[in-house]
Amino acid sequence: MLCVTLGTALHSAQTPAPRVSLTGTVVAVNQQSDSVTLIDLKAMAAYRHVPVVGGPHEAAASADGRTVVVTNYNKAGAGPQKTLSVIALPGGDTIRTIDLGEYRAPHDVRWVDATHVVVTSEANQALLLVNVSSGAIERVFRTEAGVSHMLALSTDRTRLYCSNMQDGSISVFDFQSGKKIKDVKTGRETEGVGVTPDGRWVWAGNRAEDTISIIDTRTLDVARRLPSPGFPYRVQFTPDGQFALIPHAQAQALVVADVARQSIVKSIKLGLTKVADPSAAGVFPHPDNRHAFVTVRNDDSMLVLDLVTGETLARVAVQSSPDGVTYSPVQR
Repeated sequence: MLCVTLGTALHSAQTPAPRVSLTGTVVAVNQQSDSVTLIDLKAMAAYRHVPVVGGPHEAAASADGRTVVVTNYNKAGAGPQKTLSVIALPGGDTIRTIDLGEYRAPHDVRWVDATHVVVTSEANQALLLVNVSSGAIERVFRTEAGVSHMLALSTDRTRLYCSNMQDGSISVFDFQSGKKIKDVKTGRETEGVGVTPDGRWVWAGNRAEDTISIIDTRTLDVARRLPSPGFPYRVQFTPDGQFALIPHAQAQALVVADVARQSIVKSIKLGLTKVADPSAAGVFPHPDNRHAFVTVRNDDSMLVLDLVTGETLARVAVQSSPDGVTYSPVQR
């Protein structure tokens, strides 16, 4: 019954899985290799491993898909980093490296417009608005909370949300003024956070208690809490806003939830891996609303999943301990 619900919304659940026929570039961030891997979707193969400063965790592609910003977070043996790597697609050349000065441990990143990104500075309990062209920090948002880790920015650029793992909360900011509106208590070790494309709901994964909190953005209160065993790690939404995609690092699965019904639809087991217990890390949806890209940390791979059939359609080897992943429509 649950599979039919998902299949009806995206296509028919009985429709055979299509041959993998996608275009564009997937960027997978390799924590332990200090690199990002560029994957040609048409060929379904990695074509370049780009070295970055060290300890990278997340990446975001610009709206035109020509530029990717990578956060250099925490390098083994060297501690918290303080730079962003700016990479051109499809070639993979590093355009510049932005030094954030006193601000350390940049972890998550979101594009605001063609020239600005917002990033976390975990060590400083802050979020930064950074001009990618000049490298200037133009605004600082103070969370004053422990381990401010992941970000979500509303489509209309009015609200900014940040997960605070130590505090088990989501900080809510007025993005235009920089004022913090509220800290919403969500659950133990809140990590993944995402805002629906219509701005109506924020979903947060509480990894230490295996729950997902759903925040009503009108009241800024938790409206519902879903049990979701297996270490909910990240939150993304399909572009049409129908489904939340939540990789679970200890359940070997990508959980798919119906946004309107606020319920879990299915748990897609990861296939084609070379390890017995694959640990899902990052996720990013394809614009077609049917496919998703998932990194598998202990398999050093990126998988292509069919959200309708639940099949793993392809596996591409990357480098060591992939985490963040993003998509660009630019084809090599």
